[in-house]
Amino acid sequence: MNDLIQLFAIPFFQRALIASILIAVVASTSGTFLVFRGLSFMTAGVAHAALGGAALGMFLQYSGILPWFDPVLGSLIFSVLVAVVTGYAGESGISQKMEVAVGVSFALSMSIAVFLLHYIPPTQVPQVWGYLVGDILLLDNLDVVLLGGTAIILVLIALLFNKEYVYVSVDMEGSIAHGLNARAYHYLMLITSALAIAFATKAVGAILVYAIMVAPAAASNEVMRSVRGVMVTVFFFALVSEVVGLFASLTIQASPSAIAGIIAALIYVVTMQIKRFRDRVNADFDTEFPEEEDLSDTFYEALSASAEQAHEHEHNHD
Repeated sequence: MNDLIQLFAIPFFQRALIASILIAVVASTSGTFLVFRGLSFMTAGVAHAALGGAALGMFLQYSGILPWFDPVLGSLIFSVLVAVVTGYAGESGISQKMEVAVGVSFALSMSIAVFLLHYIPPTQVPQVWGYLVGDILLLDNLDVVLLGGTAIILVLIALLFNKEYVYVSVDMEGSIAHGLNARAYHYLMLITSALAIAFATKAVGAILVYAIMVAPAAASNEVMRSVRGVMVTVFFFALVSEVVGLFASLTIQASPSAIAGIIAALIYVVTMQIKRFRDRVNADFDTEFPEEEDLSDTFYEALSASAEQAHEHEHNHD
């Protein structure tokens, strides 16, 4: 017990725990809607774009072209570019086009990173690759502050535009047809998610970000039927993965990111089995069960109702 108390008193461990909570918040507010939108691959694309942007920023610094250019600024610019390209490809609502755009951006960013590594001083190369691997135990106060600010902004946006995000994620064409400014919410969701992923990548690396942003959200979709339930469960799954990975890494001397990623993947596998078992049990009972309500129908009907109410209000006002 004394050892545990002493562990919590160590500053680097405190920062790691705080970052674990903040990344779980980011996964809950951003990863949930990316999975709804069918854009889980975007997390990997943005995280690796951040690596390419960091490499460009470091090259501009050490070559003397732009000595003031910070690698973090480069990672943010590249991440936003990926989000904008992905958003442009997906304005029609077809998620397959967005996946292709993410894949092309992913390849381009990694190619730029590998190309520029030859022109960066060897002593600085590990700093670039740190965006890929990362270590939650090596965070400084600035990393935690940036991550905290990002988490707060995402929570506020998710609270303000929760319904709009759901409509855009499930049926963008229907949302446009019913008068919702879907393109604006579409870009807002992608750009804010990209910035969150970039800051999280800077803090803990692309491996942990991808594992925590995607696996808990996918697992929650297997067992929960409401948007709020999915978001709460995502937060819980992500936090458990990170905290267990953090403590396990101190015991077995392994990377906390790697352990957290393994645990998140195992949670997804377990939830898949739970869903299959639940479906099998329901099928074995020769009883009529109401069909599971399709989320897209629910959200579409809600959008239709809100649109009709708006028209009614305008008519009465006239």
